[in-house]
Amino acid sequence: MLRSIKLQSLIYRSFLTSSLVPLFAIELLLLLLYFGVNAYLSDHHQNAFVEEVVSNLEGISIREANLVDGQLAEVSRMAALMQRAHEDFFAHPERCKGVVPTGLFRTHPNGALYKAFDNGGASLYFSASTAATEAVLRKAWCSEQLDPMFKALVNQNPLVSQAYLNTWDDMNRLYPFMENAPVQYGSGLHMEDYNFYFLADKKHNPERKPVWTSVYLDPAGQGWLVSVIVPVYRGDFLEGVSGLDITIDTFVRAILDAELPRGTSRFLVDQDGVILAMPESVEQLLKLKELRHPVAVSAIRSTVEKPEEFNLLKSSNDDIRRKMTDVLNDVSPNGQYSLSINGADYLLNSQRIPTTGWHIITLVDQATLLAPMSELHSISNQVGFVAISIMVVFYVLFFLYLENKSRHLAKRVADPIERLSNLTSSLGDQLVMEKLTSVGIAEIDRLYGNFNRMSSQLEQKTQALVDSETREKVRRKETEILERLAITDRLTGLYNRRKLDEVLTCEVERSNRSGHPFSIVMLDIDHFKNVNDTHGHPVGDQVIVELATLLREFIRKIDIVGRWGGEEFVIVCPMTDMVGASQLAEKLRVEISSHHFPVIEHLTASFGIASSMAEKHYEPIIDRADQGLYDAKRSGRNRVGVRLIAPRNDDGALL
Repeated sequence: MLRSIKLQSLIYRSFLTSSLVPLFAIELLLLLLYFGVNAYLSDHHQNAFVEEVVSNLEGISIREANLVDGQLAEVSRMAALMQRAHEDFFAHPERCKGVVPTGLFRTHPNGALYKAFDNGGASLYFSASTAATEAVLRKAWCSEQLDPMFKALVNQNPLVSQAYLNTWDDMNRLYPFMENAPVQYGSGLHMEDYNFYFLADKKHNPERKPVWTSVYLDPAGQGWLVSVIVPVYRGDFLEGVSGLDITIDTFVRAILDAELPRGTSRFLVDQDGVILAMPESVEQLLKLKELRHPVAVSAIRSTVEKPEEFNLLKSSNDDIRRKMTDVLNDVSPNGQYSLSINGADYLLNSQRIPTTGWHIITLVDQATLLAPMSELHSISNQVGFVAISIMVVFYVLFFLYLENKSRHLAKRVADPIERLSNLTSSLGDQLVMEKLTSVGIAEIDRLYGNFNRMSSQLEQKTQALVDSETREKVRRKETEILERLAITDRLTGLYNRRKLDEVLTCEVERSNRSGHPFSIVMLDIDHFKNVNDTHGHPVGDQVIVELATLLREFIRKIDIVGRWGGEEFVIVCPMTDMVGASQLAEKLRVEISSHHFPVIEHLTASFGIASSMAEKHYEPIIDRADQGLYDAKRSGRNRVGVRLIAPRNDDGALL
């Protein structure tokens, strides 16, 4: 028969024998392994660290390239927006009215026509080869209409330093205003001789899309820069080229001077291997000197590109030349290369920027990168010797401590188990069981916890069910709130543009199915800009909120009102023809004009209405309503405008 032994004695004996012998053996083995492993790791850890850095560098470089691509794509979108505005300007010369102000334009002694003073807009320059006729003066005067867009584009994007329009007859309109334009440009500025013009013409850009130039020296004196340019056509005639400039100094400050790890540098090259922009650290490394700041180089007669030494494909360093050839040909699928410059080894990562085809190059100095690893290896050896000395002292004390600790441990483990054994023997004898408290030993505490949960399992499950139902109600409420926020305007509480698009699409489909028309009422606050300029935007917002309340009060129950944008509102009138929409618009016009608004007292609004004509999409109806609104504005405001048919151009397409 197996002889029983008390748990306390078993733990005491087992602890001593199972702890001392293996512990001594393991510690001795660890000491022997420490220095061997440390030597092995010091040889291989550097390679692993470099591989990790390469992996991280690739991720960081991809993110940076995506960031730069997003910024450049935004500038391209701005250029396309400017292109549409300028083509609209040339397509509608009749919009320019008024008399050319006396003294605004003057003729320089060198024969060039120029804008005499800064009126807050762009400078203007006509080459001496273009006679200052009445038509030329009117063109110069009318082009003042373009200045607000120039100003907005330059001010809203920190990358953009200049916006301009160059025309076929050698006119240059440039924002910000350039002092002494005829002195800077000289008597003649033949646009077709510059890459910021001819790269956008029909030969080089038949698709008429935004085009990025290579680096060139700015005739306006801003130093090295790149431009995104767009052609401006009137029909098939190239009226000119509009562009947005980014100086190299701006590239460095906005993109390349970001905080980087020690020994890391970043620069930009174009698809031909020419360095577009680089910080001073790369200048020193490649022994080049970048011209960043504006320089007064006047009368540049044609495109001046960067010197040959800035082309890395022609570098005197064979390794740089070969690696840059690989970079531009995308030899490495992850963009990773190694490079030797001036006897130092570098990690190189290249990421292509899709919008322009440029490459953002990141260099990491391997010596700087691995310096902490060498220092760590030395420290590790010192730590090993110190550890041996400490361990000798430690184990003398440990032997004394372990014997005493084993006795206390045996008692600490055995006593709680004996207590649980006694308690379970009386399980069922009491209605309320004693709650066992933690003893600090994970397994025993878990056993105690299981025992305690037996008496309260039903209560816990019930509470869990209540909590689950509560969470589900909260989730549904949050979903409802988020859905409501997604379709409403935050300022007015009306439907937003997104919701109105859905409503209009549904109305078009319903109207086509049923054959019943629906109508749109579009209204715009008259002279709202004066409200903002005079009383400030908070008052303007208050006016918009007040008007939204007024619209909700006086429209019909079946009508749907929303904020189309800014001070413009749209009312969708289901099952309503043009007569009904006109009556509603007139009613609202009268109510608004007679309403007392806070601070500004009174205001008026102009209306445009349109009804469906079996269209497949709602955009033509919106266009007719918008044209009606335009007619109301042009006819004096505070009235209702009606366009039965949207205007068309000579080809029959809707304007």
